[in-house]
Amino acid sequence: MNRILAQKAARKGSLMDSVNKFNAMAEQTDASLKKNPYSDTYSVQQFDKEAIDYGRPPTGSRTEARGIKASVHVCNEVLYLCEVISQNASGEEPHKYIEFGKLFYIYSFISDKLVGMLLRARKYGLVDFEGEMLYQRQDDKKLITMQMSLAEIRECLKPSGDPKNCIQIVRKNPTSTDSTPAQPKSNAKPTQAESAEKKPASKKSTNSNLSNNPHMKKDANAPKAPPPSFCSQYI
Repeated sequence: MNRILAQKAARKGSLMDSVNKFNAMAEQTDASLKKNPYSDTYSVQQFDKEAIDYGRPPTGSRTEARGIKASVHVCNEVLYLCEVISQNASGEEPHKYIEFGKLFYIYSFISDKLVGMLLRARKYGLVDFEGEMLYQRQDDKKLITMQMSLAEIRECLKPSGDPKNCIQIVRKNPTSTDSTPAQPKSNAKPTQAESAEKKPASKKSTNSNLSNNPHMKKDANAPKAPPPSFCSQYI
């Protein structure tokens, strides 16, 4: 008798477990459909920009794993780009420089992501160049200047393990370094003092020239013109 009751209780428990599992899957599907803009139950999501998980994939998901793997790849490619610049650049460390046209020709045999890697390297203070974007032939003479020595970059450049920020700069012994490039850029803008020296003297106004002209001065003894008559105003 006890054995029969135990079997019935086990069946009832297994049935309740199945129902609970089904309900949990239904709730999870419902929540994912609310985030899907192509579903009928979609609702506009409200996000807190100050939250820690803002702009990051869910923890433990495959997207997070792919992001971490990509961060390691990007870090290695930025490091390789700095090595290529250091090998083919002119000047002395830590501010070696190379023209964009020359670097584009060298890097075209390696990868087609030169400009993207340069933008990423500038974001973390590894290189510097003028302008927001670099274009082939148009910006061939622009200088790409390294802001650190290659040994320092190899030491402090690490993958962050965060899909949002692929790279992190870890300085063991932070010291103040001179950020002035060794070679001045050819297309640098003139300073305010230089522009003030080149600016021509401002011309005097025409009114002042007319007032200084002796032929244009009015004679005080000259007779004044009579005022218009009442009828001439309405002719």
